[in-house]
Amino acid sequence: MDHDGVSLLAARMAGAIDAASLGSGPWNEVPKLFAQAFPGSFSSLHSIGLTDGRVGFLTAHNIDPDFLRTFVEHYTFINPWNESHWTRVPSGTVNLSEEVSPARLFSRSEFYNDWLAPQDVDAAAAVKIDGGNGQSALFMIHYPLALADNYNAAVAEVLRRVRGNLQRTVEIAGRLRSSAEGAAASAALVERGRGAAFVIDGERRLRDANTEAARLFTAGRAVVVRSGRCHLAAKEADERFGAMLSALVRGVPADGARLSFRDAEGAWQVAMAALPAPPDAGLASLFSPRRMVLVLVTDLGAASRASGDFSALAATFHLTPAEIAFCNRLFQGDSVSEAADRLGIALETARTRLKSIQQKTGTSRQGQLMLLLSRLS
Repeated sequence: MDHDGVSLLAARMAGAIDAASLGSGPWNEVPKLFAQAFPGSFSSLHSIGLTDGRVGFLTAHNIDPDFLRTFVEHYTFINPWNESHWTRVPSGTVNLSEEVSPARLFSRSEFYNDWLAPQDVDAAAAVKIDGGNGQSALFMIHYPLALADNYNAAVAEVLRRVRGNLQRTVEIAGRLRSSAEGAAASAALVERGRGAAFVIDGERRLRDANTEAARLFTAGRAVVVRSGRCHLAAKEADERFGAMLSALVRGVPADGARLSFRDAEGAWQVAMAALPAPPDAGLASLFSPRRMVLVLVTDLGAASRASGDFSALAATFHLTPAEIAFCNRLFQGDSVSEAADRLGIALETARTRLKSIQQKTGTSRQGQLMLLLSRLS
């Protein structure tokens, strides 16, 4: 491919990347343009955790579906190029395999003999873009070694020319992911009432916490935050906590996801629940939001929570006895769904009841209602 051909292809691919970033074009158009320009090749764009090999987003063109499936399910985890090369180079690097890590160096590996060699695509070129939090985007093209002399210079130049478009795309995708994760964490805490609650990701990183949890952190009671990561104060309990967290973020049901322990401060119970993953949409799907976990901490040594005296709600705001009972459940730390279960009403009835209470008390958010109840108690 001559200079003009490279320029034209790079311009078309840059346009396809930008269009996909804005949701006005399909992502599969990007590898399609690349692969079609170099007969005998296949191209892919995917996000990957280079330390664990796990593939997130993936779009590819001109690769057999079985090879693509087995790559995601198995061969990505034993890909020698990940550990020997991509984990060691900076973001923005464009490299040719024949120049930095020829496939023949690992010709005895399972990856080579069972996946790469059967496709006759030993030669490759790729660009790596870091997306943060241990994830990177790899845009690559594979082709037969016999075509390397003809293709190498052109494919590398195309990748260098579209690198800026990919970097902008990845940066925006990272921001969208953080925004989606933050919104999910905040929403999980809205219904928690007075109990200590916080949200973490699979690496124990603290994403959000309510006031009661923040007080525990500050006092170093039950939960200790070190370098932004949450640990239980008792070592054995913390090991169980880590195991349950790992299971929950992988979508594996944990046995009750609840544990009790004692430390120097008293006796505690910890309950955990995986939050629903935000739906992938458009650009955000390039780096899918990570699974997060809601953690509830109860002080078992404390006296039972005292019910508030909310009799004034009837006279002041004309709340019914049923609505006052509902307020009492929220005040004791129940979520809306938990309050519904305890009161023996349907969830939709509970939501309707909450709306009625907010209308009567002039509180537009549940947090405002909790503040009002705290004052009355």
